[in-house]
Amino acid sequence: MKGSLIWNTQRYSSIFILCYLIYIVSFFISENNINFFTWSNFFLSFETRFITSITFILILVHSFIGLWTVGTDYLTKRTLGFLNKPLARYANIFRNMYSFAFSLLGVVYLLTILYIIWL
Repeated sequence: MKGSLIWNTQRYSSIFILCYLIYIVSFFISENNINFFTWSNFFLSFETRFITSITFILILVHSFIGLWTVGTDYLTKRTLGFLNKPLARYANIFRNMYSFAFSLLGVVYLLTILYIIWL
């Protein structure tokens, strides 16, 4: 992956996530009487569903970049060899299993959240 693209993607996704939080907090501040019906109407609107879906996708992208960076920095032959020499032989296997696990978990989270939001 290209370093500047990763850096920009992670920074801009965090700015969008912050804007989403401001959007949600502004609802709480502007609404005098929050009950089940006002909360449901707010979250059942197309705009809120769409923005929530985009935000969750960006949260997954943001976390994927962070977890990928941790895996490529710390699950290496050199780092694992510092802990245990025989363990260093399996660094690539550990890194691939780690990447597969958080990618699979991200897909499960994405499908679950999109199902909850849109159905």
